[in-house]
Amino acid sequence: MYHIIVNPKSRSGQGQAIWMWVRKRLLEEACEYRVYLTRYYGHAGKIAGKLTDVSWNPKDVLVIIGGDGTVNEVVNGIVRLSEVTVGYIPTGSGNDFARGLGIPSDSAAALERILNPKKVCEIDIGINRMNGRSRRFTISTGIGFDAGICHKALASRMKNTLNKLKLGKLTYVCIALKELAVSASHTITVIQKEGETRVFEHAFFAVAMNLPYEGGGCKFAPDADPGDRLLDVMIVSQIPKWKVLLLLPLAIKGRHTGFKEIHMIRCRSISIGSEKRLPVHLDGESGGYQKEMEISLESERLKIILA
Repeated sequence: MYHIIVNPKSRSGQGQAIWMWVRKRLLEEACEYRVYLTRYYGHAGKIAGKLTDVSWNPKDVLVIIGGDGTVNEVVNGIVRLSEVTVGYIPTGSGNDFARGLGIPSDSAAALERILNPKKVCEIDIGINRMNGRSRRFTISTGIGFDAGICHKALASRMKNTLNKLKLGKLTYVCIALKELAVSASHTITVIQKEGETRVFEHAFFAVAMNLPYEGGGCKFAPDADPGDRLLDVMIVSQIPKWKVLLLLPLAIKGRHTGFKEIHMIRCRSISIGSEKRLPVHLDGESGGYQKEMEISLESERLKIILA
């Protein structure tokens, strides 16, 4: 049985059209399925929670048709991660989850892997504890400049326009260039589980990566592996704004890590704090404004169809 959660508004409404094509293929293949269309923000998580409670059959497949935000909602709603197998058809603007796992952006190719799976892998799921609550993430969670870009992108009309032109990932680049002119640096402190404390003055942002890409294709953590039980943390500090413009194109290819202003840490868990509340994101979704975060990995892994 396929349980299919669809965000019909993903990619500025194209999610609905893609679902109709998927539905046609499922009928042709005589597949047994149930579909659940999301109607509002957070609905995908509620649907996933109801589906994966005590009545969930581990032999079933939970299929997601949507963008990175829809994946984030679903993962946060799943009750028992280790008992669920996920199939994914990306219909977002950034699609960093699919990019990081090698899932095709082409809907037909992605569906073919779900219907005829040859490779199912277990992946790590991150968790960010902040201000007395916790939220999971699959791609990354960050604080500062990159999170500010995500906050702006969520409310951007530009995103809808670029999505219609199939240029959705340029949203993050355009907003980043605009925000750079008015952004300020801050003092960020990181504490690893082993007890080592490092203070970064004039930091632009810090991000903990589970997958290599965020921001619509920026390869911030080239060595990130969602199966190694480690987070790849990047802190950007003491960098002039003109150099940010230089590093952005390099970051798309993952060639930025050798610069002295880029600090990379690999760890199982980490605490990140700042002297004032800064914007926070989880997989590009808003985590509000926070001063402190405790980031680690869930003990359970999620199974996902990759080929």
